[in-house]
Amino acid sequence: MSSEAAFTGSIPELYDTVLVPMMFQDFANDLAAEVASSGPGTVLETAAGTGIVTRALHRILPRATITATDLNPAMLSRADVVLPASESIRWQQADALDLPFPEASFDALVSQFGIMFFPDRPRGYAEARRVLKPGGRLSAAVWGPLERNEVSLAVQEALEELFPGRAPMLIRRVPFAYSDHTIIRGELEAAGFSDVTIRDVVYRSAPTSARDIARAHCQGTPLAHELAEEYGGPAQITEDVTRVLAERFGGQPFSGLLTAIFFTGIA
Repeated sequence: MSSEAAFTGSIPELYDTVLVPMMFQDFANDLAAEVASSGPGTVLETAAGTGIVTRALHRILPRATITATDLNPAMLSRADVVLPASESIRWQQADALDLPFPEASFDALVSQFGIMFFPDRPRGYAEARRVLKPGGRLSAAVWGPLERNEVSLAVQEALEELFPGRAPMLIRRVPFAYSDHTIIRGELEAAGFSDVTIRDVVYRSAPTSARDIARAHCQGTPLAHELAEEYGGPAQITEDVTRVLAERFGGQPFSGLLTAIFFTGIA
């Protein structure tokens, strides 16, 4: 597992308690509703993280069987604390590029904000189609362009101010770099998905302090690994980013534009 996709150590708790309510919750509710609209009895979730979509989907479809997987066991351990495994919910460590399930096992597959981290997206899509039943639906969300996600953009700009000419680029390079509708459509269709739909979904982030925005990004995402390896450590850089953001926001909580790309395809 590369450090760019490693959600380990203290990351899962910060991710779940700060980043999720700040940026993810509205999208999770929408994506869960989209999955539930077809009434699936069996759902596979890949890159489930700490289970934000899993929880939303379980509220809507309490009788569905949901198998929620992630590459990072630490994220699933956090998910199991919030929503313990049951007859309806199963948490399982799995690689979305090599799923340990037979062909045609699930009515639906869902993935929120994880596909951007896949080192081989075409393989991930091929695996998704393999484990879906004929006519089963893939529903997924990725982030739109960084310029249309103002909270993370503010953090990136703060880092570029603090480290001119050598700023950490993970935010630009990975989570917000898979936003071209044409590329997404082409990769889905190449994997054999039909009736592909793609749309932008826009919200605003929950008003959040400069400190929590800095903590969420610098210590609650894989950016923490890059900061630890090359920039002196995430704790000190969190303080520096907090200062820059507080000056920019005038000491007030910040709420910014959030843009995600939702897409579906039929197996």
